[in-house]
Amino acid sequence: MTTTLMIFQAVVSVLLIVLVLLQFGKGAEAGLLSGGGESIMTGAQQGNILSKATVILSILFMGNSVLLSKIQSEKAGSSLLDSETPIARPLNSDALDTTNAAPATKEAPKAESKEVPAEKKQN
Repeated sequence: MTTTLMIFQAVVSVLLIVLVLLQFGKGAEAGLLSGGGESIMTGAQQGNILSKATVILSILFMGNSVLLSKIQSEKAGSSLLDSETPIARPLNSDALDTTNAAPATKEAPKAESKEVPAEKKQN
């Protein structure tokens, strides 16, 4: 059933794309389907039929999409992530970063003092 609906979805989507490309805008002189004077339908009738067909195909497309998603959600009863344990993280980004912080018991290294010998101080 799902395979049939998927094939139907592909056919409807291709037909919908073709119908949209065949239509022409308001200011267009000639569409893709408009021929010379031997045309059976006038431009207004042709646009009316194409727009109605586009609406029908778009409704079929949306209905089939909803139906396919409903069927797929019923098939998948669980997620791949259901067995994973959640990781607790702080909500605030200003919280302490424990990966780079030094332990509190250690003292910060003291800066080396460069003492100048007494002989050089007097000169």
